[in-house]
Amino acid sequence: MRCDRTTPIRNRVAPAAILTASVLFLAGIAATPAAAKIECKGIFQVTKSGLISTLYCQDRQIARVARSYGWRVSDAEVRNDPLKKVRICQALGGDIRLQGACGAYGPRLYR
Repeated sequence: MRCDRTTPIRNRVAPAAILTASVLFLAGIAATPAAAKIECKGIFQVTKSGLISTLYCQDRQIARVARSYGWRVSDAEVRNDPLKKVRICQALGGDIRLQGACGAYGPRLYR
């Protein structure tokens, strides 16, 4: 393809625009993170090797039980605010679902 003044500009720009769009599209696909979602079963994280007790799943369990009692709390709030976790465990720690997650913050230790 000749590039001189007699060739219409759309014939010169179209291939470059298509190439640029293709490169940006492929770069966008490569830049997206893999879908790595942590799967929890109670206070345990499910892995290919079996169940592992993790703080992430414990905090998630505490938030889930608190929401079942009507508390408005997110998983991130429990994970990022240690006092929120302590308050929930002291108030609801008698629930059997929180026995492994609350540990030393249970109500039996504070009476």
